Amino acid sequence: MQRWFLASVLLLMITGCGGGSFTVPKDQYREQVQTLGVLPLMLDEASDIDHPERDAVAEMLRRYNAATQGLLIETLKESKNYFDVRVVPGDAREMFNRLVTGRNLNGSGDEQHRGYVLNGTEIASLAEKNVVDALLVLIFNGLERQETRWDRTKLTYLKARYNVILVGAMVITPDGRVLWEYHGEPGESFLPLQYPDFDEAFYNKTEEVKIRFISIPGLERTLAERETAFLGSGSWPRLYKELFEGLASELSPGMINPLRNKEQ
Repeated sequence: MQRWFLASVLLLMITGCGGGSFTVPKDQYREQVQTLGVLPLMLDEASDIDHPERDAVAEMLRRYNAATQGLLIETLKESKNYFDVRVVPGDAREMFNRLVTGRNLNGSGDEQHRGYVLNGTEIASLAEKNVVDALLVLIFNGLERQETRWDRTKLTYLKARYNVILVGAMVITPDGRVLWEYHGEPGESFLPLQYPDFDEAFYNKTEEVKIRFISIPGLERTLAERETAFLGSGSWPRLYKELFEGLASELSPGMINPLRNKEQ
């Protein structure tokens, strides 16, 4: 049974590690990854996208993913952590089908996420063809997991299972070694597909809070929302810009690339 609760405190202090982690020492990562190739942003269409209009959700994500790959390249270049950051061209759907050979669920609660096993032969071929030291892979995917959602007053919350869109990422070498992984912060999803209807429960004077799907126009407006910039709105979708800036920060090995210094 779903329940909603009155918060006993107004301020929660939350601590935790970042959403990304290196699997090798950062100095080793700097030495190994001078040129980074960025694959098209892929969508796992067979994942748990349970929206009643799932095809429209998938089409929307494919469209925004294709339109924002350039922003990811630009953001990584601006971080000045690599000698070069290169686009790896290709069709995102076709590349996903070629690359992904397995899926697995990891973690629990609001830390649950989906991991992917990639085809080593295809990874090696793409790296060689595009002359890069490693590949950055981003996969958007749907998942139903337990999360906590607050109402607009920040006094009431509902802990339940919600359908969300998550983003998983990894940097992988031509020989198949994963040097870095990202699964997001606990409880934070890229795009929530559902919300708890606190207002309906309040006006009907019931403790049962229904969980509803966000409409397609609502999801479109969320994805289309631009960043707030000085003297107006920015030119890129806010959700993607925040995601890419977070990835670039997580992917920073902590020192400007020495080869780039020689070039400047």
